[in-house]
This record gives sequence, structure tokens and C-alpha cells, in this order.
Amino acid sequence: MKKLLLILSISSLVFFASCKKDKNQSPPSPVPNDTLSAGWQKINFIDSSYLVDIFFINNTGFVVSSNIYKSSDGGNTWAQLTSPSGLGPNPFANIGMGNEMNAIFVSPLNQLVSTHNAGASFAIKTLSTSLLTDVFFVDSIIAYAVGKSVWKTIDAGDNWTKLYDFTASTGWNSIFFTNEQTGWVIKREGVFKTINGGIDWQLVNTDTFNLSSAQAIFFLNSDTGYISNSYSVEKTVNGGSSWNKVFTCIHTSAYHDIHFVSENVGYITDGPCIFRTTDGGNTWTKVVALASSYRSFVELHFADANHGWACGGKGTIVKFSQ
Repeated sequence: MKKLLLILSISSLVFFASCKKDKNQSPPSPVPNDTLSAGWQKINFIDSSYLVDIFFINNTGFVVSSNIYKSSDGGNTWAQLTSPSGLGPNPFANIGMGNEMNAIFVSPLNQLVSTHNAGASFAIKTLSTSLLTDVFFVDSIIAYAVGKSVWKTIDAGDNWTKLYDFTASTGWNSIFFTNEQTGWVIKREGVFKTINGGIDWQLVNTDTFNLSSAQAIFFLNSDTGYISNSYSVEKTVNGGSSWNKVFTCIHTSAYHDIHFVSENVGYITDGPCIFRTTDGGNTWTKVVALASSYRSFVELHFADANHGWACGGKGTIVKFSQ
């Protein structure tokens, strides 16, 4: 479970230096600065939590660590919400939103936390499965969740129906749907596709892609999509029949999230950096570079082409707005 391992393994870095000086001592190296392209800004978050997911619809959004935080002004300010009791020590892994009121939070290993009033209150559903890692809304109330099984709700998380059991499931699982019928799951055992709303899943050809560290998946339509692992990002234009590498990762210990806002314009995270393409992944430009690698980004989300956010270590949030 790559992302969960990242969550559990992050620790503070402490540096020690001698206080002794002499006339031959070299001057200290300058402290590196963050580099953010036009439209990007760093948000002053309310604490130094390790933030594992961020999601917005319009100006309403949530970010999670061991707590749930909410913003009502596009991410400029945040408030910690009262999370439900009865969750584990690392209670949250992912967020899905159907609209500004309906949201679901994945709590590994087998719980889903939902709200229908933008975080004013929460309800917990415990499923008969384990390794729950991701959730995805296809409209305001219909959502799918994945772990060792695929589950579906048609009432924004109040009730869940198991649709499918994978014969094997280890590590991190990510899920993405382009509509209620067509979706994909990426996992160590392969990339799987459904065309009947999650009832059946077929293995997609990924023979040349190392899925031992399977990470993110994003599809623009039934043909064009992207997947990532620790080492690269690959693209398909034929629904997964074949894949081509479009990005080689610099930071191989990081989680590489993917979000496209159009056929040509998309973003990926790579450690403390965010890269942007304007030609469908053929070329990439670094648009964000944070000075400290322990602030590595974990998740990236765009509400539309002009508004995006990314989060990661030490309470790091950056925002794009134009």
C-alpha cells in the first residue's frame, strides 16, 4: 500500500550543526527558496500535519490527515472539524465529493465516513472487506469504493453494495470512473476495467509497466488515460490496450498523482514538485518546486482548469488560481 506506507513512514528530520566558528569557516549556504510559477501560491495551513488527500467542488473543500479539515473559501483558510470516534490511529486515506454537501472519506482498513451536510456531522459505515483505499463519485450521490472488493452506493454513502471480489489484492488500489458504467482500478495485480458499472472487471494489458508500486490512475474518456508508479507515468489512447511512457519520475520514493483538466493540459506530482503539460503529456514543465523534500506532495486535485490544489508533508498546501 504505497500511499499508506508513505503516510506511516513520514517522520520529522532533525539536523545538528556545530556552533563553533573560526575565521576559516565558510559562510553558511543560502537557504533555498520555493519556486512557484504564475498562479500558484503556498497556503498557510493551521498545523504541520502530514496531509494525505485534498478535494474541492467550487469553493468548498476538505483535506485529511488524522483529522478532517474544511475550507469554504477555496482553500485560503481552514478549520478542523470534529471527526467521528471509533476510527483507527491513521484514520483517513482518501476523499471523494459528489457535491458541496456530500463527501465520503476512506478510513482504512474497512470503514467509510460520509457527510451530507458539508462536514457538520458524519456517519460511519463498516464494510465486510479490508484494505479500503479509494472512493470515487460519478455524480452527486453515486460512488464506488475499492479495496479487496468493489463497492457501490447510490445514496452518497448511507448504504453500500458489494459488486465484485478481486481474487488477489495487495498494496494500494486506486479507482477512476468516466461515467457510471465505465471505470478502472489500478493495483499491484494489474489494471482492471469495467464497462457494466463494476459488476465485471477485465484485466487490461500492462505487460511493460511495473505495477509493484502501482499508484494513481486518471482517464479523460473511455480511450485516453494515465497511470503512475514510483518510476514513471504512462498513457493509453486505446482504452488500455497499449501504453507509452510520457514521464520519468525524479523522486522515486514519492506518490505521483495525476489530474488532467483537458485533453492537452494536465498535472502530475513528483516529490516536492508539480509538473504541467500542455500537449497531452509529450512535454512537461516544472511549475512548483518546494525547497524541502520532506514537503513532498501526495495528492493533487483540480476543480476546473483555473482552480487546483495539492497537499503533502508538514501541512503543505499549494493553490492554483487564475
